[in-house]
Amino acid sequence: MVITKEWFTVEEAAQYLCVSRRTIYKLTAEGRLPAFRIGKERHRRFRKEDIDKVPRPSEESADVERLLKLSAEADPVLAEVWDNERDAAYDRM
Repeated sequence: MVITKEWFTVEEAAQYLCVSRRTIYKLTAEGRLPAFRIGKERHRRFRKEDIDKVPRPSEESADVERLLKLSAEADPVLAEVWDNERDAAYDRM
């Protein structure tokens, strides 16, 4: 019998995402990871489907790499926008 886990504690969510507990609290405070408070002591619990929607560090770094590859040489339209007489004053800064 296979039981799939639907709810995670802070520690379990941190292990699942390969981040620290502090990062889980930060994601919750930013509203990027919904938390449910349960019991008298108001412990946090997270749904697996919500955790799966949080971008992994490797996914975020891939987005940054794509932006870094964005250059005038790679895109002639951007070269036209970036290299024109109207913004020549900015080129000298």
